[in-house]
Amino acid sequence: MADQSLPVLDRVRKPEYTGENRCVPCTVVNATIALGLGIAIAVVSPPLGAVVLVGSLVAIYLRGYLVPGTPALTKRYLPEWVLAYFDKAPNPIEERRTGPVEETIDRIENRRENAVDPEAFLLDVGAVEPCEREDDLCLTDGFERRLDADERTDPYDPAGLAVLFDTDTDSIEVLERPYPAIRIDRRVRKWPSEAALRSDLTADGALRETAEDWDDVPLEQRLGILSSLRSFRDRCPACGGPIVVSDGTVESCCRSYEVITFGCGDCEDPLLEFSPDELGLGQDQTGITP
Repeated sequence: MADQSLPVLDRVRKPEYTGENRCVPCTVVNATIALGLGIAIAVVSPPLGAVVLVGSLVAIYLRGYLVPGTPALTKRYLPEWVLAYFDKAPNPIEERRTGPVEETIDRIENRRENAVDPEAFLLDVGAVEPCEREDDLCLTDGFERRLDADERTDPYDPAGLAVLFDTDTDSIEVLERPYPAIRIDRRVRKWPSEAALRSDLTADGALRETAEDWDDVPLEQRLGILSSLRSFRDRCPACGGPIVVSDGTVESCCRSYEVITFGCGDCEDPLLEFSPDELGLGQDQTGITP
């Protein structure tokens, strides 16, 4: 009987709103509605109220919501700070999972002892140099050639990811999301696109060839340096097209918000995304034409 019921559940289930994709504000709002509905009916008929409550919670578990259109309603009516708190929009920030206290202490001590100045480090290993025509830093020709020479075809290659994150391939799990999301040990790491992930992997490989002490730099700082190196790109690491800066709207499970995107003009893969506030710009002051 259990096996025969599975196709029925699969027809009811909404994977786009459950599991990793579950919208927490939607679930909270619908659970509150279900509880209120169950209590109201229980005043007249306690057994019927219990049935309605249980049935409603099962529907929320399988579908992600009870009231149709809840995702759109939460975006429209819940305060922005609530949506931002629960938001799961793609960005390169990790989703943290609490680990043992000892590991946290060791990680903090390692960062303190081995931290480097990113700009000085990249200058010292010959990855960047002062630009010829502007007061800024640019990739050196040699380091750029190393990046371009990397013929990596699969950004999800477990071996490359294991090297990048100082772990073994058994600790890596690629998650099914519309953007790169990889669970490594107890954390989920995210990138705005496959091009961004490819850029980090190729830059990590190039720095391992040029900097003997690259492995001594704390992991989180290494990831930050790799992320900043995306901004030095003048060609897309995925399709080879030009890099452009644009503004637009990003849709997440719970809200829509404006971002400034530094990314690939031809394949439209973002390498970096910033909110206008992060860049000191109001949403009507970007001066960028999409």
